[in-house]
Amino acid sequence: MSTLYLIRHGEPEFPGGLRLCLGRTDLPLSILGRLQAALAAAGLRGRVSAVYSSPLKRAAETAGAFEMPVETLPGLAEQDAGEWDGLSFEEIRAGWPELYARRGEQPYLPMPGAEPEEAVVKRFADAVEYVRRSGADAALVSHAGAIRLYMKALGLRAEKLPYGAYTALDGRLQAVCVRPHPELDDGVCLALLRAARLPEKVIRHCAAVADAAGELARQAGMDAALIRSAAYLHDIARLQPEHPQTGSAWLEALGYPEAAELIRRHHDHDGAELDAAGIVCLADKLVLGDRRCTIKERFDASAAKCRTPEQREIHALRRKSAERLARLAEKRGIKYEKTS
Repeated sequence: MSTLYLIRHGEPEFPGGLRLCLGRTDLPLSILGRLQAALAAAGLRGRVSAVYSSPLKRAAETAGAFEMPVETLPGLAEQDAGEWDGLSFEEIRAGWPELYARRGEQPYLPMPGAEPEEAVVKRFADAVEYVRRSGADAALVSHAGAIRLYMKALGLRAEKLPYGAYTALDGRLQAVCVRPHPELDDGVCLALLRAARLPEKVIRHCAAVADAAGELARQAGMDAALIRSAAYLHDIARLQPEHPQTGSAWLEALGYPEAAELIRRHHDHDGAELDAAGIVCLADKLVLGDRRCTIKERFDASAAKCRTPEQREIHALRRKSAERLARLAEKRGIKYEKTS
């Protein structure tokens, strides 16, 4: 029997970061949601030959990460939340305090004016049957509420899926609440950078830094795969404020704490130790745009951007840090400068 992967969409872009009760309220994915979608597609690559989606934006965008034809099935849409749809949870608590409190203990109590559970289960089951008739192993991108109601109706574990996670069925429950966690190889890193919608010139820079970091790590006898992936993703949040911290937070949320730590530390490394974060830092300072350069070339090129005393002081500290790392590399016999 074919295997069906019931996938919850990635995190939506909540207006102002305020979480809402989402039924048919139609929001796109946040940046983190797009990264979760990219991981879901990477984690199931080669395991599905068809992709189906709810018509709502957050599901359709998640399905689009698979880079395969997507068929929209209205039966996969989220339960209409009635009077609560689109409201913040504070608004719901204030307007329906007793029901809100009771639903904390009994989550299947009906929301006022909501689509009946049996109607959700019926249309969802019809969609599943339609997909099963194709005989394909398939990804069905839907929503936490609709998936949980369907699982409950089957008498199976009905846990709420995290964003980007899936439950697998092949006539029985095969796996539940799986958070995709593919290896951060070059293909996955590239998919994540593109999901972050970075300009191609930034992506080329990241690839060049990854090459430099992998080379340095091999010479140093360090974990080249980890260091290369962290270097590839070091600028994943380049378009955001405080991009090392933001990028680190994204990787932590995606389940890659080791890479997250290297990304967080690489930008303002103190240069005292040639550790893994120091390798990423040094590699970054040996790449100008997408070409290898010397540390002098890199910092001379960026000096003109420093227009205030504070910026010039930070620039000087980072240059000294890079030079300290270079000296530590030399002491270990690591070749780091460009060769041509």
